[in-house]
Amino acid sequence: MKTALLVLGHGSRSKDAIDVFDKIVKRIQEKGDYELVRGAHMELARPDIPEAVSEIAGLGANRVIMVPYFLYEGIHIKKDIPEIIEELKAKYKDIEFIFARPIGFEPLLADILLSRAKEADK
Repeated sequence: MKTALLVLGHGSRSKDAIDVFDKIVKRIQEKGDYELVRGAHMELARPDIPEAVSEIAGLGANRVIMVPYFLYEGIHIKKDIPEIIEELKAKYKDIEFIFARPIGFEPLLADILLSRAKEADK
């Protein structure tokens, strides 16, 4: 079984935002936990989710773990992305799609925010 990890970002028109997203995806690739790691955007940037899945399918993956690089369980997580996944399941019947939860509450985030506050409070 060939498993791919697809990191899902919101997408942006900002080159800086896309660059940060790409750095996250690259860092995950470098960790080496998954042989095949790609990034995709919900909207506003390329590749979008169907484009990235098409590439992954072409590389022989039969299992795709989709992990959202989102903080909250908003409308994209609850509705928009699950609808895209259902369309992908209908198109790629031989691929198993697994949708991970977003970042949500993570104690480390409080430390990061405090660090940013201290950097600004000089």
